[in-house]
Parts: sequence; C-alpha cells; structure tokens
Amino acid sequence: ISKMDDIRDEERNYFPITSINSFINLIKEHLTFAKQNPPHEPNLALLSILFGYLEHELTVSRTIAAEDKSEAGSKSESLNETSNDKVDVSEDAEFPTLELSIVEGLYSQFVLMIKAQVDKSLTEFTTRSGYATRLLCKRVSDVIWNGLLRSYPKDKAHIQSLFSYLTGRQLDCFGLAFVVVAACQVLAYKDAHLVLSGDHAWIGTGEDCKDMTEVTWHGKGLEDKRGLAIDKCFMEKNWLYHGGKPVKCDRWMELVALVTSINVAIDMHTDCEELQLIQHDVLDYLYGEGHLDRYPMALGLYAEVKETIQSGKLDGQTINEIHEKSINAVEHIYDGLHCLPYVSKGHSCTRRNLYKDAISNWSKAAQVLARYNYGKEDEECYKEMIDLANDVIPNTLRCDTSLCDDVQCYYDVIQFYDGICLWEEGSACPVLHSWWARHFTITISKFAPEVRESYAVDENAKQPEPEVTRMNRRSSKGATLIGSPLSSSTSDESDIKSPDSDALENKPLTKLNLRSQKMKALSDMLTSHKKVNSQAIGLLLTAQSQVQFVKRKSTGGDYSVDYGDRSKRVRKSR
Repeated sequence: ISKMDDIRDEERNYFPITSINSFINLIKEHLTFAKQNPPHEPNLALLSILFGYLEHELTVSRTIAAEDKSEAGSKSESLNETSNDKVDVSEDAEFPTLELSIVEGLYSQFVLMIKAQVDKSLTEFTTRSGYATRLLCKRVSDVIWNGLLRSYPKDKAHIQSLFSYLTGRQLDCFGLAFVVVAACQVLAYKDAHLVLSGDHAWIGTGEDCKDMTEVTWHGKGLEDKRGLAIDKCFMEKNWLYHGGKPVKCDRWMELVALVTSINVAIDMHTDCEELQLIQHDVLDYLYGEGHLDRYPMALGLYAEVKETIQSGKLDGQTINEIHEKSINAVEHIYDGLHCLPYVSKGHSCTRRNLYKDAISNWSKAAQVLARYNYGKEDEECYKEMIDLANDVIPNTLRCDTSLCDDVQCYYDVIQFYDGICLWEEGSACPVLHSWWARHFTITISKFAPEVRESYAVDENAKQPEPEVTRMNRRSSKGATLIGSPLSSSTSDESDIKSPDSDALENKPLTKLNLRSQKMKALSDMLTSHKKVNSQAIGLLLTAQSQVQFVKRKSTGGDYSVDYGDRSKRVRKSR
C-alpha cells in the first residue's frame, strides 16, 4: 500500500529556504526518502506547492516589483523624456525566502478541503478491487473546479500549480488535471494517475490505467465535459490522444510532468536563471534515476534545458544521446505515434548548425502526423507544422545554401509536405490553404533543377490492404481531390525509402515514394527540370478534399476539448 506523509522533521530543517542549494537539497531529501522507503511516494500536493511557491516568487513577484519600480521612476522623469516600455527586471535580485508556515498552511488547507468534500466511504467511488471509479474522478474534479474563479485568462502564465490554485484560485488545463491526481493521492487511491499527450491531460484509473476519464478542458470553448469516459475507438487516429498511445504516468513520472511544466519566463524577454538551474538539477536527478525513460517529451525538454544551462560547456553528443533516447521511446514504447520529439530534435539540430539533420527530423514528424486525421482540436500541432513550413524550413535552407543541391534534403522536404497532405486526407477539416501553397512553391524553387529532375515517382508502389495498414494511412473511404481521377488508396509505410537505400541498390534514379493524393498529382512538377509552376501547384495543393464519413456513434469522449503549453514551449525554444 502506498503512503503519503505530511512534512517530515528532516524536511522542516531546510526552512526557511534562502538559496538554490537549500531548495534542491530539500527536494532531493524528499525524493531520496521516497526511493529508500518503497511504500512511500513523492507527495504531489506538497511538491506542487513548493515548486509553485518558488516559481511565483522568482517570476510573478519580481515582475510586480519591477513594474512598481518602473512606475515610481517614471513619475520623477521629465515630461520631455521618452520612457522604455520594457520592464527592467534586475538580474541581481536576491533569492526569495520560502517560509515553512506558508507551505504547511497551504498543504493542510488542501488536505482538509479534499477529505471534507469527498466522502470516500461512498460505494460508487471505489470498485471492489479498491480502484477509483470514474464518479470519484468526476467528484474530485468538481471540487477543484468549483474553487476556481469564474472568469480569468485560462492561458495565463504561472497558474499550473497547486500554489496558484490555493492562493489565486486559478489553474490552467494541465494544472487542473494534475491537482485532481494530487487529490486522489490524498484520498489514498494509488491507481489514479496522470495520462498525457502532446497537448492534453486526463486521468487513468484501474489496472494499467485502462479506465480513462476527462477531468479538465481543452481549447478556448472550455466545454464542461469533465467526468466523461475516453474510449479507445475515439482515440484512434486522434492526435490529441496520441492514437491510444499516450504517456501513462506513475508517481515519479507525474513529478517529472510537474517539473517540466515550470514556466521560467519572467516576461516576454527575460527568463529566470535561478529557476532554470533548479529545473535542470531536479530533471538531472530524475533522469539519472530513470524516471524520464518512458516520457519522450520530458526527455526533449531536458535536452533543451541542458543546452541552455550548459551552453558552450556541453558537447553535442550528450544532447544528441538524450534526443535519441526520446525517439527510441517513441518508436519502441509508443508505436511511433508521438511527433513532437522529432520536432524538438530538429530544433536542437538547428541550434547546433546541423541543418540537414534538422530538416530530416521535421520530415519524420510530418510522417507521424500522416497516421492521424486532422481535427479542430489539433490547433497547437497545426501551429507547429505551419510554422515549420512557412518560416523555419525556408530559413534553414537560407542558412545553408548547399542543401539546395542535396538530393536527400529535397527528398525530406517533399516527404514533410507529403505527410501533411496525408494528415488532411480523410479528415473533417482542411489543412492546406494558400499560405502553405505559396511557401511550398518558394521552398522547392530553391532546389536546383538537376536535384528535382534526379527523382522519379514510384508509380508502382504497392497498395496495402486496409486490414494491414492499421493506424497507417487511409481506409478505402479516404479523401480524393475534386476533379481528380486519382484513387484514395495509398502505399504502405514500408514503401518509404530514402535516396540512400536506392543508391545501395545501384538504381540510376531514386524515388520520392509519394503517398498522398495531392502530392501524387504534383509528381510531374516535383521532378521536372522546368521552372516551378506556382499557379498550378497552388490550385492542386489547396483543392478541397472530398471526405466520405462513416457516422460514428457518439461516445463520452467525442468532443473538442485545449490544454497546456508544451508545443508552444517547443516553438519558444527556437
């Protein structure tokens, strides 16, 4: 039976906390005790209060103090002087003092609130096996939800912790899900765990978290869908739920999620160095203990933080090893259904001037999306992809003009767009519009005509049987282009080959291995020596897809729900 203790005497001795080292040592004391005493677990409620308290003092409080100082200074300025709109946050600000009385008071308040408002003795809250039920998750979510302010910006920074809930009655989407898990731990439900995708969070209960329940919202609509079950049929081909392969956390991975959710930004221009150091050191400890091994996105963030903290001191091999570990987890644990680790590695390659590798990884990310159907709740992923297509990839080609003579790089760019087109096929919402077409034309025009002409499209690519394709590309009822005679069937994922593999077979020409209907329609132009016909490409690429739907029976999880800043964080890292 797992146990959760109040603040121990050994932990009390670290207060008041007045330095980075004292805070890190407190966290390590707590985690070492949990590690050496297996019935005990990391106390999520206590840790969320501690990290939230620290983040508030190092970011929000400093911003307020800087604004007050700026306002006071502006009053003494001459009316003829122009003031700078940017708030000056001093880098020499002292480390704040964290008081035990505040931490202990907030922790006791939360425990009393949960135990007073959730009657664990009710039979509908616990199964015969002792597992938490969906009704229990709904009840806990209701208790937390009812304590929130009725109106506040849901995407506001620094509101993901229990500290922000208890002191400001505000939580973001991830914060609500995390606090529900912390409350279930207070109630001694050891089976209730956090389940995460790239842009959403929910709760899993029962053996291996097989019963999944919504406890938060997703998106700007804030639809109140809490308590609804998430079934496997709905998760299939749905990126928001990672196609049924999300990250199912244990208590240690939930702690990892808490640490990765820390927002180190003081304002739009300044990050808190102390908070970055603490985040790095705690992640470093958890990484060494193996708690990031099954959490690809956390590994990507850990590599990013390591680059930031140890800039100039860390060899690229270490960073690459962490990213490779992340991608290996995606491929061997999550059936290759997570795309953001590839995006993260691509950005890391860019920062290390490995531009060809960067484009290759972004291409792989798009090929992962090819296994999904695009939906309106995939907004964050869409923003990431259009940012890559319209800005990042063109700029990368400008940084290294030699790539425009590289046949492998051309292959990767085409595969990126092929994956995006496949993401659109069979989907309710279109993906591609005139911006995509414009930047696609500009991008492929950068490549030498000889590079484009060196490819021949594999017209005889094997067409897979529907039952064999599984999550990979579309059923016989997929999308076709208006006015296009092309069939909606596509080639099997096993047909995707790089030019290198063809070279090994001594073939005179390599194949682009296009699978999407739109890119197949463009095949002649993509491999032509002639000038790129931007008008024709624009018409074909933005053609509305005809989508045939099989009406799905309404399920508990069938709705649009937006959480978290994880993909935003990936974009910010560039």
